Amino acid sequence: MEKKRQIKLVKKAKQGDAKAFIELCENYQQVMYNSAYKILLNNHDVADCLQETEIRAWQKMSQLKNESSFNTWFFSIMLNLAKDIIKKREASVEFEEQFVGTTSYHYDESNLTQALNYLSEIYRTPLVLHYYAGFKIKEIADQLNISENTVKTRLARGRAKLKTLLEV
Repeated sequence: MEKKRQIKLVKKAKQGDAKAFIELCENYQQVMYNSAYKILLNNHDVADCLQETEIRAWQKMSQLKNESSFNTWFFSIMLNLAKDIIKKREASVEFEEQFVGTTSYHYDESNLTQALNYLSEIYRTPLVLHYYAGFKIKEIADQLNISENTVKTRLARGRAKLKTLLEV
């Protein structure tokens, strides 16, 4: 989306224009969905995450200080919600494994996606944000509240782990 158009829509949305907000959300819908899916790995969680992302973004629109950074802000909301969903899921899986037994997962996806699924969240999230969503290292660092060097390290280690998984 063109920056000038985005800034204009954000200003309107901050003033309560729901149509402008909907247009902003629609412009990022595909990349948000795909990024959330690569992090959460199932459609049900992605739908919940994106719905809650839009609700929270609408509720907090007035708190957005820099209209030109809407996409980064919007992704930050989605990323934080995705992390919460993963934490809840992990707690649920631990409970199930403790009382029911281990669960096996079967993936019917491409080799790269399957390998990405096996990576831990600390490597998968920066890889998705950088290579799929197109964020720069500084933006990823800001969103994850970590240093740029940590992002670079996680990207390098994530790529190395992906390479190892794909070579097997």
